[in-house]
Amino acid sequence: MELLSLESHVSGYERKTLTLRMRMIRMEGESMADQRDLVHLNRLKCFNDAVFAIVSTILILPIRKIPENSSKDLETELDKRWKQLVVYFISFLVICSVWESHVHRFKILAHVDDVLVWLNLTSLMFTSFLPFACALEGNYPTKYLPLMLICADMLVVELLEVAMIFYSFHHDYLLIDELKDLSKEQQKERRNYMLAKKLLNPMLYILAGSLSLVNSVTSWVVISIVIITPCIHRLIGFIFRKCKFVRVAGADFDLMFGNYIDTERVECFSDGVFSIVSTLLVLDITTENLPSENCVEQFGIDRAVLNMWPKFLIYAANFIVIALLWFIHHSLFHCIKKMNQFMLVCNNISLAFVGFFPFIVAILNKFADKPRKPDDSTKLAVQCGSVVIFMASMSQAVVFVAALWKGPSHLEPKVNPAVSKTSHNYLTLKLAILPVISLAAYSIAITASALIIYIAFHAGAFVTPFLFLALKFCWGHREVGVLRHDVAMDPDLETWVPPPHRSRLRLQKNFIGDTTLSQSLAC
Repeated sequence: MELLSLESHVSGYERKTLTLRMRMIRMEGESMADQRDLVHLNRLKCFNDAVFAIVSTILILPIRKIPENSSKDLETELDKRWKQLVVYFISFLVICSVWESHVHRFKILAHVDDVLVWLNLTSLMFTSFLPFACALEGNYPTKYLPLMLICADMLVVELLEVAMIFYSFHHDYLLIDELKDLSKEQQKERRNYMLAKKLLNPMLYILAGSLSLVNSVTSWVVISIVIITPCIHRLIGFIFRKCKFVRVAGADFDLMFGNYIDTERVECFSDGVFSIVSTLLVLDITTENLPSENCVEQFGIDRAVLNMWPKFLIYAANFIVIALLWFIHHSLFHCIKKMNQFMLVCNNISLAFVGFFPFIVAILNKFADKPRKPDDSTKLAVQCGSVVIFMASMSQAVVFVAALWKGPSHLEPKVNPAVSKTSHNYLTLKLAILPVISLAAYSIAITASALIIYIAFHAGAFVTPFLFLALKFCWGHREVGVLRHDVAMDPDLETWVPPPHRSRLRLQKNFIGDTTLSQSLAC
């Protein structure tokens, strides 16, 4: 205030001098900020998403290896590997939960410095160690050490998260403007909010590590609770706020407890999983099933490669299925505005089933690559593939149902039936194709012969893309941009309120000179 009063009494020359001096002070402050080595977050976010996507998908690699000279049937192989498959599934979802914590931590940051970058890289190093610990647990489930390694590794990751939160609030120039402009007391209060939800996971890891000395199954049950911690965090937030008798605005409360997650980050992580899994499919025909030197010398390289046509067929069919799952995911997230915790968990479950595909390709190449000699293992292999496709696609459908239930705050109005039935039906049919096809393949595998099952599975994979094209020609060319203006939106209820009497405008043709005007609105 004294500076403003002084400025009002000085002359024009002195005012210019004072303005120049203030500008120099501001430039000096900016140069001091540059000396802190502050950098933007975008590249670090992309690097984090890539590391988490790779770590979660390579968990399946130790399981997919089936000895080429093994004479066991598929049922025996599955009995041998079911514990490894359960470990993979839980570990995948736990890694997704850790990734979710990383995403919410970055929401409070505007910049990162060298210290924060190295803390983040250290956290990623411990995260990338998980595939080894999980593979060790899958091979030696009765030993306590592998489970102790998993719990200790995840505990270190959580402690590093706590350290990064403390460091960020201690150096408030790293925070976003909404937090940086608050007083120290208010910043401390919001920091405690974020730390409150960090208490749950370390407690679970410590408890699971302790129980591993007694019963490994109970320990894994405790670890599996981490999967739903995004849903539990909101409850913890309400309890913490009530006990502290502190009232915080809704947006501020959501920021501290991570009640919602950016769809852009979910799309990046999901795209990483889809891309890595789709490229892992080729491992079978480039490593285990590559023509041997003896085969090439005996039959020639041309015939040796041609004899691999069943494996090429299996690779192409599964790649097409993954591409269709990505296409459905892309279409769904194009219509989603915001995601809550339940939708995030469902998306993670869908990605976990997508991660099973390298194993599905391995068992299909081993037990379903001989169409002339199909057996019960062929049936079981097709059934396993059908179950994976069904669960991956149905989990995405549940995300759509949850967004539809929440209303306009989570879903674009154009795909709500009260606003545009055509767009809603188009997306619904997209989401329904793969579950129906996979369910039909599974049903055929129960009653039909093994040869028919083999043909039906591959025919379904190659025909399904044409079903999407037919759906596009039937529904996609319709007028989907007309919204019903007689539908009211209640922001408090976050839902669409239909009018008391629905009107129907009949098709009318008005001729104005040489121009024909046609209008139609189906309500």
